[in-house]
Amino acid sequence: MLVFEYVLVLLAAVLLSNLINRFVPVLSAPILQMALGVLIAVIPFGVFGFEFELEPELFFVLFIAPLVFRTSMTADKKTLWEMRGPIAGSAIVLVVAMVLTVGYFVKAMVPAIPLAAAFVLISALGPTDDVAVYAVGKRVAVPSKIMGILSGESIINDASGIVCFQFAVAAVVTGSFSIAEAAGRFLLVGLGGILVGLFLTAMKYGLVKWLRSLGIENVTLHLLVGLLTPFIVYMVAESLSVSGILAVFASGIIHSFAKDDLNPETVGLNIALDSVWSVLSFTFEGIVFVMLGTQLPGILKTIGTYSISGREIAGCVLLLTLALWVGRFVWWTLVVQKKTYQDPEKPIGKIRSGIIFSLAGARGTVTLASVMSIPLLLSDGSMFPERDLIILLASGVIVLSLLTTNFVLPMFIERKTEQVKNESEQAAYAEIIQKVTMRLLAEATDENRLVTKRVVKGYFERNAVPMDKGAFETAEEKKLQEQILLWEREHTLALVNGGRIDRAAANHFIQILDARARTFHGRRRLFYRMAWLIRHFIHFRPIENQKSVRDDFMRILVLDSSFVLEKLKGVRNDENAAFVDKMISAYEFIAAFHAGQKWDGDGHFGGEGNESQLYDVAARGFAIERGLIQEMFEAGRISRETAKERRANIAALQARLQMDL
Repeated sequence: MLVFEYVLVLLAAVLLSNLINRFVPVLSAPILQMALGVLIAVIPFGVFGFEFELEPELFFVLFIAPLVFRTSMTADKKTLWEMRGPIAGSAIVLVVAMVLTVGYFVKAMVPAIPLAAAFVLISALGPTDDVAVYAVGKRVAVPSKIMGILSGESIINDASGIVCFQFAVAAVVTGSFSIAEAAGRFLLVGLGGILVGLFLTAMKYGLVKWLRSLGIENVTLHLLVGLLTPFIVYMVAESLSVSGILAVFASGIIHSFAKDDLNPETVGLNIALDSVWSVLSFTFEGIVFVMLGTQLPGILKTIGTYSISGREIAGCVLLLTLALWVGRFVWWTLVVQKKTYQDPEKPIGKIRSGIIFSLAGARGTVTLASVMSIPLLLSDGSMFPERDLIILLASGVIVLSLLTTNFVLPMFIERKTEQVKNESEQAAYAEIIQKVTMRLLAEATDENRLVTKRVVKGYFERNAVPMDKGAFETAEEKKLQEQILLWEREHTLALVNGGRIDRAAANHFIQILDARARTFHGRRRLFYRMAWLIRHFIHFRPIENQKSVRDDFMRILVLDSSFVLEKLKGVRNDENAAFVDKMISAYEFIAAFHAGQKWDGDGHFGGEGNESQLYDVAARGFAIERGLIQEMFEAGRISRETAKERRANIAALQARLQMDL
């Protein structure tokens, strides 16, 4: 019962840290969690006085395996591939180089720590914390390519650092170490772990395919299989004497490819897995930092028992942190080529970029979990040399590096402007819309599939709004978007003059074009004058047949989309291919959707489904959207004001839908 109460206290602290972080964003969640851990430890009554320690093996399988799996599963594969050179160098070569060089520095600084134990300490300090990197990206405008390298490094060096750590611990425990033997063993254990991870993942997907062939599509069952995967992969790999961490890493990378599959059978499961893993990863990371806080007071009380004084320990923590910073800075300035991270539009100097790379390398969850997993005894039954001192030094480096990343690093980087924040929130909302449409399509049945398409189409149009607000990379792209509106106006006018569409439908369509035109900052007068001219030539009459107007409106969408498609294909060239292809894809979607509707004998669109089905599907979409908005807010990707605004928009849309029906 006492253990259960202690776990509840840890979870409550993680929850409270998330709440405080929303109101005090200047303090990152790990710092708040450590502070709450210290508070828990100093309260001298009840459950708070309970000291909780995990077995080293259990600590790895319970915390490290799922965290590495989650990190690799959500990896940006495009960035990993494009930046593979600097990422692999920083995550693998730099880690090994730091272990060898800074390890000797630790031995010289604290002679009481054996060289092999010093390697254990530096191996644990090798991995950078992806949570700290993500927190930096939210608050300051880190150059995108440097941010990509930092993110990729924090993913891969989790595995490389832990493998080095395990080798160093084995050397201390057994008392024997050979560089040649260690290198061969490293390749065997590493490649073996990767192969085991790939093999077990293939077996898992084979099992899932077999279950689906039997008609077993229970989301709960498949969700449990996905959650158990990292634990099973890790334990099987370790039982085969290969790297469980690399096995889990390889499995996570394979799962990241599977997540891109938009198969209706798996899209619902992927969404559920994302939600569950998001909660679990935040909880596990938070618990580790809270546990660090609970350990700090007890560790500080034992300072007088070490071979060096408290003042010397503080100096060692500072010097060790500086050594890690200097090592990263030297690596960046001497090894990483400027062309790999330089943005021609926003150039940055090598010294400044090196400082950013150095200070952004905060240590966190993996480091703490590693040092806390150091065994108490060696193979001969003696105590692990200077174990408590190693944990204290590592804890000090974690705290100092997190504080530096939180408070010092922003001095060297421009804070995000309102435009950057708006673009970031627009990207987050576009992701919300995409997830809503994917889930609606996954839940569609034969009876409501047509109305689901109508609702999805509405979400698609909402998703296109940020693009209409002028969030373009170049002036040429904005100019092309304005030209597209002119093409639509001209073609709509031609359809009216040719008697192919109703003037009332054209009036409604042109009003939409006017609203889109007003979002542009340039050439407003031109658009307003053209709108006046079109209205002057089109003598609008009262709407007599709402159904006929709706049909003509859909005809305009189909015909204008086809017309714009031809125009876009005519202006496409090598320089504008990326943006034009995106626009072509959007208009192909609109044309294909409406062209796929059935026409009845009277020339009307049919097969739209009944209104009650439409409301049910739309209401389901609103509920999903509200939940995703809350998730984005809790993750810090959208502000409180934006979340409130989006919820108000949903309420207004729902009320309008009820009025229309």
